[in-house]
Amino acid sequence: MNYLSNPQSNNKRVLTFKTWLSLFIISLLSSCTTDNLNVIDDNDPISVTNISRLKIENYVNRLFIDLIGREPLKVELGPEVDTLKVRELSRDSRLDLINRLMQDTSFRIGERSYKAAFYLNLYNLAKVRCLEGVSDEEISYYMGLFLSDAMRDSMNGNWDDFYGKLNQIRKLQNVLQSQEDLYNGDISYNQIFQFMVDNHIYGIINMNTFNFIRAIYNELLFRLPTDQEYAVAFDIIEKSSPGQAFGNYCSNKTEFIHNLVESPAMHEGIVIWTFQIYLNRFPSSRELASILPEYLKHHDIREIIKQISVTDEYAGFK
Repeated sequence: MNYLSNPQSNNKRVLTFKTWLSLFIISLLSSCTTDNLNVIDDNDPISVTNISRLKIENYVNRLFIDLIGREPLKVELGPEVDTLKVRELSRDSRLDLINRLMQDTSFRIGERSYKAAFYLNLYNLAKVRCLEGVSDEEISYYMGLFLSDAMRDSMNGNWDDFYGKLNQIRKLQNVLQSQEDLYNGDISYNQIFQFMVDNHIYGIINMNTFNFIRAIYNELLFRLPTDQEYAVAFDIIEKSSPGQAFGNYCSNKTEFIHNLVESPAMHEGIVIWTFQIYLNRFPSSRELASILPEYLKHHDIREIIKQISVTDEYAGFK
């Protein structure tokens, strides 16, 4: 008896198995619709799934609140949701809405324009970060107090105190003016913090040099100063001793703050802060390495916000 298999029979079995496997794979692939797929474009996940209308409404609502500080009106919400749905939530459709909220200058009752509301919101976020959300009216109130004291000093011939009060008024005025300067593109977002931390109100919140140094590092750089950094900063601020801070020499508090807000460390802090505001988390090392070099070139916080708010993670579609 021949115990060896028939070669032709073996070939048939092999072909039968291959045919079955091919049919199985084709069947499996054909069962996968676009509902199971995500497209990754430039590291930003863009969904092509059939997302529910409620989720799209939530995304539009979040964009309005995060970018211009208010919920969309009914006459805004419906058309924006319809447009996103018709365009299948494409990256371009999302960017179109984001860009309009950041840049549109058409007049709108109560907020001047989307662009004005966007920059007002950034200004308010900066005040929340550094000045505990103090109102512009309260800032003007302090300016009035300083002005009254300055007039009294001038009548009494106390000129050193007079000019000191005028300097405090100027610093508070810089805070108020920074909103319009940001809108006009005269300053970048990192530079607004020069004014947010160099004024009388910030000094009240963080009294004495020790607290000021720790606060400015913690709030703007997301870390505390090293012992050496603290010692140098203390001598510069308290004693007006020349020293090197953030790669440049300075000899007073205002110059120290300027060096800080113009430093790469400050730009890194802006990236971290933006992720915390819009995604409630820190950026990964990969995200930071991808975004920071470009931000150091263009200094435009809008580009960071766009990269975040266009993603499925931000939209809640994942």
